[in-house]
Amino acid sequence: ARDGVGNDECSYSYDTPWSEDGLYINLKTFRGVGREWLLGDTVASGCILYAYSTWRRVPKETLPSEKKEDPERLGLGIEGGFVTEDDMYHVEKENGLAVIMEDERIEKIKMPCNEIPEFITMIIKSILNHTGGSLPSSAIEQWTVDDGPPPISKYAQNLPEIPNPPRLSADPKTWKCGLSGDTENLWLNLSTGYVGGGRDQSAFGGPKGSNGALIHFQQTGSKYPLVVKLGTISKAGGEVFSYAPDEDCRVEDPQLADHLARFGIEIMRLSKTEKTTAELEVDTNAKFEWSAIAEAGEKLVPLSGPGLIGLVNLGNSCYMNSVVQLLLASTPIAQRYNSSIIQQAIAAQTNPSSDLLLQTAKILSALNSDRYAKPSSLLLEESGQVLSNSEYTTKSRLSTHIATKIKAARISPRTFKAAFGNNHIEFSTGQQQDAAEYFSWILELLTRAEHATSPNGTSSARLFTFGLEERTECTTSKLVRYRDSTNTRIDLPVPVPEEGPHPKRTKVTDDNDIIPNDQSIKNMLHISFESCVAAWIADSYVEDFYSTAIKRKGPAKRRTRLSSNPPFLVIKLNRYYVDLNTWEPKKLDVRVQMPEILDISDFKAPQHPADEGLLPEDDEAPTSNSSALIPDDSILNQLVAMGFDENGCRRACIATNNAGAEAAMEWVLTHSSDPDFSSPIIAQSTTPMKSGPDETAVAEMASLGFTPDQARAALTACDGSKERAADWLFSHMDDLDAACAAVMGAGGVTPATSAQSIPDIDNTSDCTKYSLVGFISHIGKNTGSGHYVAHIRKPGHGFVIFDDEKVAQSRKPPLDLGYIYLYKRNA
Repeated sequence: ARDGVGNDECSYSYDTPWSEDGLYINLKTFRGVGREWLLGDTVASGCILYAYSTWRRVPKETLPSEKKEDPERLGLGIEGGFVTEDDMYHVEKENGLAVIMEDERIEKIKMPCNEIPEFITMIIKSILNHTGGSLPSSAIEQWTVDDGPPPISKYAQNLPEIPNPPRLSADPKTWKCGLSGDTENLWLNLSTGYVGGGRDQSAFGGPKGSNGALIHFQQTGSKYPLVVKLGTISKAGGEVFSYAPDEDCRVEDPQLADHLARFGIEIMRLSKTEKTTAELEVDTNAKFEWSAIAEAGEKLVPLSGPGLIGLVNLGNSCYMNSVVQLLLASTPIAQRYNSSIIQQAIAAQTNPSSDLLLQTAKILSALNSDRYAKPSSLLLEESGQVLSNSEYTTKSRLSTHIATKIKAARISPRTFKAAFGNNHIEFSTGQQQDAAEYFSWILELLTRAEHATSPNGTSSARLFTFGLEERTECTTSKLVRYRDSTNTRIDLPVPVPEEGPHPKRTKVTDDNDIIPNDQSIKNMLHISFESCVAAWIADSYVEDFYSTAIKRKGPAKRRTRLSSNPPFLVIKLNRYYVDLNTWEPKKLDVRVQMPEILDISDFKAPQHPADEGLLPEDDEAPTSNSSALIPDDSILNQLVAMGFDENGCRRACIATNNAGAEAAMEWVLTHSSDPDFSSPIIAQSTTPMKSGPDETAVAEMASLGFTPDQARAALTACDGSKERAADWLFSHMDDLDAACAAVMGAGGVTPATSAQSIPDIDNTSDCTKYSLVGFISHIGKNTGSGHYVAHIRKPGHGFVIFDDEKVAQSRKPPLDLGYIYLYKRNA
């Protein structure tokens, strides 16, 4: 067996053995090929022999759910968890040899067959039995969010207690919250005997609550942290929670029986009457299954068809799925990455696993076709009855024909994730990631790949690229300086008062179908979009700016504005921050009502006043070795591990002279809202090299897809630094030849001659009006956990929710709870 054997999926599409025509595996290249691309692969590879594999689902006579009790754990394919769809069917497999005839017919010979030569049979068996190229099924089919047993609270041993506490009534009907009078979701404080309501988790499908128990903890000086949920107490124990800031989680109290005895509660006599939080999570997930995903209590209508196809969650891959749907909504990219790129890849016989252009075309063209859609015609049972979405999940057994077609109509983006995550320290893992950083990473890799194949072509990133004008005014001389740069995203600050509420949220996992609604988040703080814009355009103040007018450092004020209007505008709301006390990433639970029609006039740079004086350009600040300072890797890695943008972390290291992680962190927190925080550092050489660039370095830069002349220009501009030269090249992609010519002199660079792939990208338009195309929302405490969902505007449907595989027409899209917003210029 070899690595890279494609026996589970087509290299050029998402056909699998479940597909109607099955999957063919080339006996020469060992690549999987779907029926659509089979003849082209035969011509390109010169091979006419293929192994084929066709699988069918056959319903089991007895449903697993008929033998099991209701689920008790939030998990799939595990003991006590939900029954998976695969538990309901047997799998019948047909394997054999396929021969492509001269007239393009396909002759199939089913195995076992004595007419097939023994060595061919051996090769086919080895190919079909190979598992090295597949993701182990257990990694997907078994999933759980159990955190294991709760830790023992350090406060339990010497729990502070008040003398003569009140005794709890033996009649549960008399129990009520001391704050609101609620009679459900009640918690008893184990120190004071106070009964209060639990946290309100209705925004995420959990129980309602008054927060009375938490408020009591805060009002009593945060001295009495442990509470137990009434109704969960039995001889086996009870659900105990600690409000202590250093625990703030479900805990175990070994002395629970003794603590309860003070209130007249004999634990051995009690039986459990209410569900624990873990059991409520199971209920929540069952409630929000596909047949009844709700926004404000309304059922959503499932959708399917071209552009209305979901993506399989590979385990914490919802960030990727949401970003891909946003890319698909960027129409020029979707049009660019079509089947013609796949045809070129087949003809060239490139390595599919590392071909980024192929992987992008593969996933976007599949999402835009009807090949993997679930139209209503697929959901007709033999009786002719149309099945509801709940009926073709785990609640009903279907016929072999329908069950197999539903299994085949899936897009599992494993090869896309592997290609774009290759060698990346975060995106190559199975952990949850920041969707905004992933979007930027995809654009960066696509830019490199596009340039390598078409050096003079227009990169996809240019669709989102806008100019930034930075104006710095020396407050002493009143003279100004302008600097230009580019970026592909506006990071919009969210100005929240320090006393703003941060409601506690329920545990959220990557498979929850939970969409916040207006009723359940009414207590969230409202922040106006206008105040966010005002914070972005506000002047910042620089204390140590070197003024070439007064020949010394002094105070200055700085502002940044847009200098161009890109075809598409990406805005990220800075909802996430780092707690200065714990250095933990956290989320601002606020509502920002983003406009569906956006006018960016307030973002735009005004015309320069005619009487404005400019700072001299020929007398820069004294330089030293620190001008070529390289960020310290250890400091940089610490900051990046906390979830900050890598370019911003590089700026922090340089700005603080690599003084240490703490100093760099303070700089990041102060400057994270700067418009150029995430922009690449464009380092210009102040001293020309005495000789030409090192040819070894030129060769290394050229290996990235640039011409030797372009590599020499970049190395010349960056004084021979390869790292800075790479940043310089990618930051000048929009007009690279002109930038290189400016460095080397006219005629110093030989222009590439490839045609542009995306024509008519106009970044000089005067139109300032944009319409909202879609947005990505995040549920969870920080970007490294929780769940991502995309809402995309689709013709004829309004906003459509894309929750991994689940696609439905949205009734109340949470425009005020989004994280990343995509706008399209109106003209």
